[in-house]
Amino acid sequence: MIADLPQCPQPGQIIQIPAEDSTLAADALAYVLEPLQPLREQVTAITGLGLEFDDLPPGSPRRVQVGPAADGSPLSVLAAGQRDGQRVIFLHGSPGLGEEWARFLADVPPGRLYLAPDRPGFGASGDQPLTDLEAQARAVLPLLGAAGGPGAIVVGYSYGGPVALRLAADHPERVAALLLVAPAADPALEETHPLQQVAATDFFAQLLPTELTNSNAELLALREDLMRLGPDLSRLTMPVTVVQGLADSLVPPGNTDYLRSRLSGHARLRSVMIEGADHFLPWTHHDLLAEALDCLAEGPGPQSADASSTGK
Repeated sequence: MIADLPQCPQPGQIIQIPAEDSTLAADALAYVLEPLQPLREQVTAITGLGLEFDDLPPGSPRRVQVGPAADGSPLSVLAAGQRDGQRVIFLHGSPGLGEEWARFLADVPPGRLYLAPDRPGFGASGDQPLTDLEAQARAVLPLLGAAGGPGAIVVGYSYGGPVALRLAADHPERVAALLLVAPAADPALEETHPLQQVAATDFFAQLLPTELTNSNAELLALREDLMRLGPDLSRLTMPVTVVQGLADSLVPPGNTDYLRSRLSGHARLRSVMIEGADHFLPWTHHDLLAEALDCLAEGPGPQSADASSTGK
């Protein structure tokens, strides 16, 4: 287990988790390789190399089809747990697949229903992307269950973070809580690389794999989407927990600062900041995320003093 959550965060609290202990040799190697960290994260995000789970418990989720996706095909969803349980929706990043949440779906606590869709344009949910957050939110809205129900917990990772925020802003009565994992949020921190514009041309778009072309289309539109989302964040009043790696070069920690400023006085925001952690928290810090999810699903326990915790 890597980096346990020391306690369930209280509203407004910032929990700082120190980096794992390392040897002098490991520290020296990390220092030498530090300039390559952004490139390593970019390659991993694009290829998925090194993001496989090797220790999954027995049992596999079932795949179901829900509603029409962007091109008229259904939204493909991995489902596990109790059919009438508390719904938890897991939204992957860009590119990505619902299978990224397999370790979570393999061990569902009693009384919960875990749903992990392939977002439109990825996996088994068709080839046509949805390039704005509003359309993404509408596509996954049926997963929240019937209106008037208890509301779902939505987990959003990376690009799935702003999709979760858009969903909660547009339908706050149907979202019980948010767990945002390394979420993009601040439009000022979104940068477009010149190669992204080249990759979006018809010639190169036909050469690239579909999931990369669709991902590029989403990311090129993200800054404008985040600008529209910002003023609507004041609608959020539900509990929100943000978990962020402080060594993340793909979605920098400044996004969490932005959310603190936008949600202050409205949503009950908690943040968990992990020293030395990069962007790939669902793989490197599964147990911590599972504990953070439990805190949202079951409610925080009594606050305890901890050397790694600071209140704000």
